[in-house]
Amino acid sequence: MPTAAPEPEPEPGSASTPPSRRRRGPQPRYSREDVARAAVALADAKGLDAVTFRAVAASLGTGVMSLYSYIPDKQTLVFDMSELVSAELDLPAPTGDWRADMHIAAGRQRDLAHRHPWMVEAASHLQPLGPATLDFLEFALGALEPTGLSERDRLETIALVNGFVLNIVRAELEGRAAAADPQRQTAQYAMVPELLATGRYPRFAAAIAGAASRRRGTPPFISTGCSTGSWTDWCSGRARSQS
Repeated sequence: MPTAAPEPEPEPGSASTPPSRRRRGPQPRYSREDVARAAVALADAKGLDAVTFRAVAASLGTGVMSLYSYIPDKQTLVFDMSELVSAELDLPAPTGDWRADMHIAAGRQRDLAHRHPWMVEAASHLQPLGPATLDFLEFALGALEPTGLSERDRLETIALVNGFVLNIVRAELEGRAAAADPQRQTAQYAMVPELLATGRYPRFAAAIAGAASRRRGTPPFISTGCSTGSWTDWCSGRARSQS
């Protein structure tokens, strides 16, 4: 927390100086990061909808209006929350093996989103670029350098991988919820046998049969077995097309 500058010493022979001056305004009790951290704890426990200024103020033991001196609105608070938890990503220096590096980045993003499931909803292309966000982009841009992609195409690839990871986590979270509600899962596939029996969907039938034989008990077209390999293969083909 910043502290006030020391009072200047009076010059010799100057007019008498008051022994002390009162600082104007109260000292802030919390930092902006304290507010974001309290909001993260609420979102982790109860979801993003539970993050209101009233709830955050109550968790900090302060008045609602006092929070506006730190953060002007909820969207800014969510941006601060996302930046704060993004600092948990612990990425090494790029190794030169861009496939392995992007697998690491995607895997750690997935772990982060599972620790903070509200990130699936909070992620936005409007996120202000803070140090944690730039640390990730710097790593990913360096990881993709060996592909020969242009800077613009590398940024687009990073955005695609980010979206892919968030969608996988969303599917995993929804899958967990469905597993706890067998009727919901049954309803999802209720029409499939009848539709496949018409013979109008041979490719889809083959895809389901193949996936089911490899992964029993997992919805085949929402399978988490789909990995960043498909994206890295696509990226590799794109790089070759530019060479």
